[in-house]
Order: sequence, then structure tokens, then C-alpha cells
Amino acid sequence: MRAKKRMRVAGLTVAGLCVTGLAVAGGMAIAATSGSQAPYAQAGALVKADGSIVHSKGVSEVTRSGHVYCVKISNEDVDLSRAIVTATPRDGIGYTLRAVAGGCANGKGVQVATYNADAGGAATAFYVAVL
Repeated sequence: MRAKKRMRVAGLTVAGLCVTGLAVAGGMAIAATSGSQAPYAQAGALVKADGSIVHSKGVSEVTRSGHVYCVKISNEDVDLSRAIVTATPRDGIGYTLRAVAGGCANGKGVQVATYNADAGGAATAFYVAVL
């Protein structure tokens, strides 16, 4: 009886893997998670140079004016005056970022300014995290 049950489970597992493989090979889209996986961050995002959000956690919107971005934090419980905030360029070296916790959105946003190697303002993609 147990052997039959194991064989049935193994058969269903193999069938499921085959269907998944055929779906991928046939070009069918398989849904992926849309939010960021950041269990130890209060909020964070990957932001493109144009200000659009690739994926995020706890971020409601990003606004942009030139090379200065405002990353608005959606969770009212996040206290930016006590949080550790970091911003990192997405596309390699050559850019400097300055992140100011509470610097926009009436104290509920992180202001990120991006600069090129010549210290001139330059829009670039970046990661931001509120810890």
C-alpha cells in the first residue's frame, strides 16, 4: 500500500515538472513575485533612472526632478528619524549618491540625489534601503 502511494506521488511530481518544462519551452509566462524579498528591511526599492520602480517593499511612489528623487515610504510606522538609510548605484561605479532620510514627502520620504564622477547631477538607477 505504501509503495503504491509513493509511486503515485513520484508520478505526479514528474508530471508536474514536465508540464512546467513544456510551459517554459513553449513560451508561456509563469508568474513571479512582484515585490522585493527583504525580510530585514523596513522599506526598499530598485528605482530606474527615469524614476519608475522596478520592485519595492514599503514604497508607495517615487517622484523625480532632474537627478533628485523622492522615495515615499508607505508604512506610517517607519520612523525615518531613527532609521538607517542607504542608497547604492545600480549600474556600477562612477556615480555618487546622497540619501537624506525624511528629506521629502513631509518627512515620510527618502531624498536621493545622484551625481556623476565630475560631481555634476546625473540621473541613474539605484537601490535604496531603509533599515
